[in-house]
Amino acid sequence: MKISTLLASVACSAVLLANSIMANPIGPYNKRATTNNVNVGYFPNWLYSRYLPSQIDFTKYTHINYAFAVQYQGNTPQWADSGVLDPSVQYGLPNLIKLAHAAGTKVLVSVGGWSGSVAFSGMASNAANRAQFIQWNINFIQQYGTDDWEYPTSTGAGCNAVSANDITNFASLVQEMRAALDSNFPNVHKELSLAVHLTPWGGATIVDDATSFVPYVDRFHVMSFDVNGAWNSTSGPNSPLHNTPGYGYPYGLVEGVNSWIAAGVPANKIAAGVAFYGRAQTTTVSSTTTQYNPAVVGAPLGDSLDAPWQDAYCSSDYQSASGVWRYSYMRSQGLLTSPTTAGSPWIRNYDSVTQTPWLFNPSNKQYISYDDPTSIAAKANYALSAGLAGLFCWSLDEDNGELLAPMAAVIANNPPRVPITTVLKGTATTTTAVKTTTTSAKTTTTNKGTTTTTAKTTSTKTTTTATSTSTSTSACTAANNGQMVCTGTNTVGFQECVNSAWVNFSCAPGTVCQQSGSSIACGYPS
Repeated sequence: MKISTLLASVACSAVLLANSIMANPIGPYNKRATTNNVNVGYFPNWLYSRYLPSQIDFTKYTHINYAFAVQYQGNTPQWADSGVLDPSVQYGLPNLIKLAHAAGTKVLVSVGGWSGSVAFSGMASNAANRAQFIQWNINFIQQYGTDDWEYPTSTGAGCNAVSANDITNFASLVQEMRAALDSNFPNVHKELSLAVHLTPWGGATIVDDATSFVPYVDRFHVMSFDVNGAWNSTSGPNSPLHNTPGYGYPYGLVEGVNSWIAAGVPANKIAAGVAFYGRAQTTTVSSTTTQYNPAVVGAPLGDSLDAPWQDAYCSSDYQSASGVWRYSYMRSQGLLTSPTTAGSPWIRNYDSVTQTPWLFNPSNKQYISYDDPTSIAAKANYALSAGLAGLFCWSLDEDNGELLAPMAAVIANNPPRVPITTVLKGTATTTTAVKTTTTSAKTTTTNKGTTTTTAKTTSTKTTTTATSTSTSTSACTAANNGQMVCTGTNTVGFQECVNSAWVNFSCAPGTVCQQSGSSIACGYPS
């Protein structure tokens, strides 16, 4: 997720919800799927064992966006690593869905991203191409989730195809997607949200009318981070609540949200972005009392995970370092000895205008702009007071829990959630009682917001019946060495098993847990 002002990048992504069970279709258009606030976390699919779905505090997230499937050629998305769909791996999408749904958290799949949107413009350019993309989503959502587009009308990573008609074509894609979702899922509303640039739609000139999207979209996720960074010759805050007039990029989160509201997007359809990371820059001064100083263009190394990076889909998109400091690494590597105390030689400051903390190291002249519990609390308070839909973060693995706590304040008054029962394609017929909640409330964000509500909540119970064609939950074919134990079949038809280290595995309907030596995988029953 990147909104480099150097490139005047536009971020505009469609995200379709995997499971949003409602008593009735949402109709008519121009309504949100729910009046409850949202707290959305992006979960990158390249983390593998470094950060597993089991480490997520699902009680504090209403939605998880699984990022990314990529649109780098043709009209349908692909996966850089198809292994993320393997239900036997702990870092994969099936396991994420299982754990999230048990907590009542919805899972979405994002398509695109900074380096995965090379072919979006061409796909959206005509109805036939869009139909292929939409059908891929319809098929995929029946099992898992769906999609995300970033950077129409801009080169983004540097290789994205662009067209002067991108915004018009994107509006057609969104309208056609909404119609297809409603047609294919008449009794279950599927959410459609767009991750958007700080200003509509992020080009050199702000677009003053976004109303053609509003009737079909549940939420606009305004990405209010990467606002300033090492692509500029002046240092500045990564994710300001407000901009400082005359300094840095002229929009902060509040100003960006207001630009979307001015373009016709209701405040309660806007979610504001929160950064769980900071960005480093090397200044040319050895002491400072402000965030805005002359700086070297090009980022220094960030935390211990930072390294040279080459975009697999764009040969011209290369960086020797990102300058990114994940908040959890700022804590574990000693830059911060507490959330508000810097470790020597770093000096912590807090900007009362932008409402952001920043560190400065006199010995190497490095400056780091980041978010901490204080600044995120300020953003949560703004979101609530402005009546926004909620907040979202990039990315949930970069926190140690200290940032999520104040962020979760936006959903503190939501009614309790119940587990989501999902019946996947290919499973047996099941009938499930689902408790749904509707809330009427008195009661809106940025580039990468929420509400104070006095709510009257009504709970109802509905019955959803799903039917499909086949099922197989045969007993495990485990070796007789005690290294694997089968524990039965769960409510969505996945067969459960654990290995000798008591790590949980699950195999999709039609397959079973199998063991060969010390390895466990899913296979077809003999």
